[in-house]
Amino acid sequence: MVVVGCGVIGLTTALRLRSAGFDVEVWARDELSATTSAAAGAIWYPFLAEPREAVARWSAVTFTQLRALAERGGAGVRMCSVMEGFADETPDLWWASAVPDVEVIPSAEVPNGYRSAVRTQVPVCDVPVYLGWLIGELARAEINVVRREVADFEEAFAAADIVVNCAGLGARELCQDQDLRPVRGQLIFLDGVEMETAWIDDTTPRPRYVVPRAGRLVLGGTAQERDERTEPDDDDTERILADAVKVWPGLSEGRVGAVSVGLRPYRSAVRLERELRPDGRLLLHNYGHGGSGYTVSWGCADDVVALASG
Repeated sequence: MVVVGCGVIGLTTALRLRSAGFDVEVWARDELSATTSAAAGAIWYPFLAEPREAVARWSAVTFTQLRALAERGGAGVRMCSVMEGFADETPDLWWASAVPDVEVIPSAEVPNGYRSAVRTQVPVCDVPVYLGWLIGELARAEINVVRREVADFEEAFAAADIVVNCAGLGARELCQDQDLRPVRGQLIFLDGVEMETAWIDDTTPRPRYVVPRAGRLVLGGTAQERDERTEPDDDDTERILADAVKVWPGLSEGRVGAVSVGLRPYRSAVRLERELRPDGRLLLHNYGHGGSGYTVSWGCADDVVALASG
């Protein structure tokens, strides 16, 4: 079996397939550090992924797995308190079924600028550590990662009867999928200041968040659809910092240490399905997760195993 793609979706899917008894090899076009997964904020939170019912189910499975890794240690995952502010007095917490509990913050304690807020505990992945842990798990499972760009799935089918498409945005060309488009995300790393609680702002279509990670803060962000620029934008950097400082003035004491950009693979619905080719070979699709790759990765991988087995 060949898994095409080495982002968090591809690596997690390969691990689950190997655990289920399949012989697996991962084909990667890019170095892991060049993938969208390497540029992610990596806080558990469903964002830019549909349909909601399936996303909530996948997110619940992934929450449980990441929480177990946080408890075990060594994978770069920890549990973090997160507060989310809303413009509505009764927000739609459609994702709440995926977490053990959600605390509604009393109105008197809601930060200025919001009409309501909630608090819960979610996993946060220290991206370099967590991706390194996944690579280590692949090595322990004797799964080879091969640097190889795929122009057509026939190349992979020459090596295996089952191919799993975890190519992310690369599936746009591989599948001629016009529904799949990039949503540009830029984030900044802020040094010299600390916060114990993560913050998510749900009052605008643009994602705004602060995530504590390994001695620094991750601030975001942008959601620029069909924008394929991968270089940092200074105007975006200034706006991201200004948005965060407006709510948390103490962040003005920090200094921008680095800026990261990734292109989220978004489509109207995550494509997770089996495609039986005319010659009987099986192509499994697992892409289009938008900004929820870390959040749904283990749940989607389990569904891929079910499709491969059934």
